[in-house]
Amino acid sequence: MEAPSFFDYMIENQGGKRTTKFLEEMKKHIPYDELEELLIKEGVYKPKTSRKKGRPPYPIKTLLGALFLQAWYGLSDPMTEEMIHDRLSFRKFLDIKVDDDIPDETTICKFRNTLMEKMLFDKIFAIVKEQMVKNNLILKEGSIVDATLIHSSEPKRKKDKEGKVISNKAADCDATYTSKRGRKHHGFKIHIASDVNGMIKEVITTTAKESDIKQLDKLTENEKSFVFADSGYMSKEKKKSLRKKGIFGGIIERRVRGQKKLRTKQRKNNKKFAKVRAIVELPFAFIKNLMNYTKTRFIGLEKNDQYHLLLATAYNLRRAPNLQKRMTM
Repeated sequence: MEAPSFFDYMIENQGGKRTTKFLEEMKKHIPYDELEELLIKEGVYKPKTSRKKGRPPYPIKTLLGALFLQAWYGLSDPMTEEMIHDRLSFRKFLDIKVDDDIPDETTICKFRNTLMEKMLFDKIFAIVKEQMVKNNLILKEGSIVDATLIHSSEPKRKKDKEGKVISNKAADCDATYTSKRGRKHHGFKIHIASDVNGMIKEVITTTAKESDIKQLDKLTENEKSFVFADSGYMSKEKKKSLRKKGIFGGIIERRVRGQKKLRTKQRKNNKKFAKVRAIVELPFAFIKNLMNYTKTRFIGLEKNDQYHLLLATAYNLRRAPNLQKRMTM
């Protein structure tokens, strides 16, 4: 690392105050050393140790940091490059000095695609989660389960002069259809398990037509305390299975065939369970609204699954500072 220039010192405290403060807090929660070790082990990253000529590789802080910035702010590859050029707060977060090279959109895209091809976002998510568990930012006990639909970002179909479709090469063949409240949806589902603070513990991506309840066992595989979920996960077999394991099943109940209305006890339980279950809506609202993710950005189940793991990692990191403050109050 080269020593900072005079100009670097001059702009050290420049940039948007809120963004700079947020990104400085993020640096404390990202385990860059462990992540670099992982990527070196997987053959994705090779730090330059020799004195051979040629441009040295970008530091892991710069490459991974750029992906987190993309996720937090809902940026495309070209816009990420543009914002790094434009915003001092982004440069400081990525440890880029005035004379340093800035990764272009192609570099960012290739790096992310390599991580996706090697299925490394699973391990990145696990490393960040493990650190947060150690710091009590993610609670081991208790799981709240839910799923949300993500629409497939279908390309605009090219048509000839007569209005006939002549090309649709980029259509996502892995995406499927499902109906919800009388409306058709085409795309995928993100299934998550969160703790009672709304921090994501597990993530699974399926096609839209997959049943929510089929993912319950995978999402709560390591759970030993309690599980809360909406009525879409209601099943006698699942309740019995949870009881056998000594796990409390706070699953909201609905009327079954032949039942005109819920029993008083069922209504009371549902009211209690709903308050806890609602916490799992926070990650989805956060990712869709604040991180601007409402449509898929990739073609295929595997790539979207990997990207959803990146989003989940970025979400947990973004919420960590506020949780830490609450713990110290």
